[in-house]
Amino acid sequence: MTGMEHLKRTVSRRALLQGSAGLAVGTSLLGGLGAETPAKADSKKVVIGAFADGGLTPFKQKILPLAKADGFESHFLEDEYGVTLEKWFADAQSGAGQYDLYLLDDPWVPQFGAAKVLEDLGAAGIDGTDPDWISSMIDMGYWPPRQGPRVKGFETATPTLICVPFVGDLQTLTYRNDVYTNGSPVTWDDVITQGKAGVAAGKIKYPVVFRGVSGNPIVTSWYPVFLSYGGKFFDDKWNVTFNSAAGKASAEFFVGTMKQNAPKGVVEFDSDQEGAAILGGDAGAVIEYSGNALKADDPTQTKVAGKLDFGIVPKKVSAISQMGIFIAGIPKSAPNKANSIAFLKWYTSKEIQAKLSEAGSIPVKRSAFLIPDPGNRLIPVALKQLDAGCLPRPRTPDWAKVEELLGIQLNKALQAGSGGGAALDTAATQVTAYLTQAGYYN
Repeated sequence: MTGMEHLKRTVSRRALLQGSAGLAVGTSLLGGLGAETPAKADSKKVVIGAFADGGLTPFKQKILPLAKADGFESHFLEDEYGVTLEKWFADAQSGAGQYDLYLLDDPWVPQFGAAKVLEDLGAAGIDGTDPDWISSMIDMGYWPPRQGPRVKGFETATPTLICVPFVGDLQTLTYRNDVYTNGSPVTWDDVITQGKAGVAAGKIKYPVVFRGVSGNPIVTSWYPVFLSYGGKFFDDKWNVTFNSAAGKASAEFFVGTMKQNAPKGVVEFDSDQEGAAILGGDAGAVIEYSGNALKADDPTQTKVAGKLDFGIVPKKVSAISQMGIFIAGIPKSAPNKANSIAFLKWYTSKEIQAKLSEAGSIPVKRSAFLIPDPGNRLIPVALKQLDAGCLPRPRTPDWAKVEELLGIQLNKALQAGSGGGAALDTAATQVTAYLTQAGYYN
């Protein structure tokens, strides 16, 4: 059974059971636009499906009104993250045509790409070779990927642009500037050593904080540590390599030294607890995604306003973070396909991307990072991180299962406070068995 067949069996069946009752609740925006409001004769209707996330707030508040002014009739249908993948995949496979545009989480691109349910945007006139794209972002819109391993059945296929980056989101470092007084700590040793000095001085309680909950949270927190040690998840044949010497060293540091310098309950920490530690003034440093990082500048959400700054992630041998972006695809069943293509061309233009930056969001075009007054001070740091190194998760429809298996073992080692290398060996055996059953090595 291939990975794609596994996805269809586990996702589509559940979607069919839930889908009839699961239509997205429309959030009417733009001064009451909705089904009850007659469209103007020159309007261009686009039904956008999105999952609820604060990272889309600038787009909703600042960009959609501009779209209305330029003649687009935008209907923004928002739902909870946990149901959107199944709902949209079922919509795309069945050809129901409920949406014109999906705002996907980027790890979903391989699932939709392997199912061949999204439009070829390159053929529709969107230029994926435009040098103004952030290269690591536009690469994520191609299926099969332009570089790296490919899943079975797509080894020789020509990469096709099926999605375009929509809103940038990536990991950077947030740190206490009264603890790390020489600027952003460069290495992991700097984070720990200077953080301990901050604890001794009574400025903070813990040098670091991170998410330790099993599954996606702990893997996401460990990921930049792993990359900074020079780790790689797979080779070009999908053989597991995350339990290399570099990977094991990163895991030992993570479950040992980092745990020792984090809050006692970190094994059960998710985003809320992680955020409370840094925003409440207890922790000295954290690696987090853009939406959470920006809370540092909101005095209603932090007790240490003015004491939190941003920097690129610390390094061991390199300073590489994880990237996860909002990425847009048009289903082949879209009822307003031409309008959707026109909308994406408009939205990804230099002019509108600059407006997105001014609105405080992370853009996807390099020129928008360089405008004189970006909407938030994270934007220039984000560009530095992108240039230093920022990688997506492996491009496979089976990443969620890989992450689940790995996260369970990392969490066990974190509870013990040791055994990170052994945890990776166990996970490697499990992941290899799963991928073998899924047909990756046949």
